[in-house]
Amino acid sequence: MILQILIIGILIYLLWAITHHKRDKSLTLPILLEYLLTAVLSLILITGVIF
Repeated sequence: MILQILIIGILIYLLWAITHHKRDKSLTLPILLEYLLTAVLSLILITGVIF
């Protein structure tokens, strides 16, 4: 249950970031990778703390 909420939060974070940068016309591959890696790192760290 907690893991599902965490994954939903990360997906919302990624969708918001992509939407923001597409609207701003500044979405590039490095920016996308930065958001993806931040989301993955957050997932790893938070699941490590919780479990």
